[in-house]
Amino acid sequence: MFDNECMNRVTWVAIATTNPMGQQRYEHEIQAALRRVAGPEWSFELVTVASARSNIPGTRRMPMRLNAAAQLPVSRAAGRVLYGNPDLVHRFDLRLPAAWGREVVTVHDLPPLRFPDEGTLTRSAAAGARRAARVIVPSRFAGEELEELIGVAHVDVIPYGVIADYVDTVEVTDDQLRDLGIRPPFLLHAAGASLRKNLSGLADAWHLLSVRHTKLSLVLCGPPDVRRDRLFDGAPRVVRTGRLESPAVAALMRRASAVVVPSTYEGFGLPALEGMVCGAPVVAARRGALPEVCGDAALLVEPDGKAIADGIEYVLTDHTLADGLRERGRRRAADFDWDDAAREHLRVYRLALS
Repeated sequence: MFDNECMNRVTWVAIATTNPMGQQRYEHEIQAALRRVAGPEWSFELVTVASARSNIPGTRRMPMRLNAAAQLPVSRAAGRVLYGNPDLVHRFDLRLPAAWGREVVTVHDLPPLRFPDEGTLTRSAAAGARRAARVIVPSRFAGEELEELIGVAHVDVIPYGVIADYVDTVEVTDDQLRDLGIRPPFLLHAAGASLRKNLSGLADAWHLLSVRHTKLSLVLCGPPDVRRDRLFDGAPRVVRTGRLESPAVAALMRRASAVVVPSTYEGFGLPALEGMVCGAPVVAARRGALPEVCGDAALLVEPDGKAIADGIEYVLTDHTLADGLRERGRRRAADFDWDDAAREHLRVYRLALS
């Protein structure tokens, strides 16, 4: 048995959800990696916080409306009640109450301050981030956003890793494609439908491409959303799969003629990395952190419909280009490792505790 006094007690705090997206994939993967690489001097506890009125399972509940309006001292007091007083709190979302004592905060990006359909930050969010012992971001772009928008000048940049589902999954079979209503060849977009995902640009691009490439289909993976429906209703050869689990998305990516990431704002851009590790040519917007993540391993384009369509057409018609993107994508994706990210998180934890 280890002496509890020699252990660094870290409490991870996340928002409970039944609709996991990129942020939740990061939380799951980094927590699993930290448990793998941390030595016996570390102990970890996960606290998930849900709204007091919600039916979502969570280990703690709180009135979210009161938290949204609370100033930092009140937010910290709520954090003391919810999280206790461990050696260190790692808060995975700025919308959660701040910790009473030392804390590390992960901020992926700040879309609520850039887009009207991305919700709002809490009243204490900016002050809480500035007070944190360390702030982790997944890209230099995200760090620049924090400095410009909420005055956090010093951050630790730790990129995401590659999820095992995308490394190990085999490509989807013809029978599985038929079950989903998909006929190859096809393009794949796997993300949400908020404004920053730029589905309007993709819809404009598809209007051009569907006429030029009459055997090509467009597959849209993501939770049902009326905005996606409005943009693509009546468009030819568009398949909306709904939300799929990671192995299913990975299997589709391995078969796709291209993975398209037209987002105008991403703090990282997991679908681009996932497409690369699956060996799909990636066409991504030259915006946000996407150029930083993709490097020369994706075809970067402007986020308007014509530029997206032209980029996709280059990939479809230039086999040398497509093969080069596949090869460079796999090589680049190999640099993104969750265990490496976990070791960097432990370095940040030590700095916060010191």
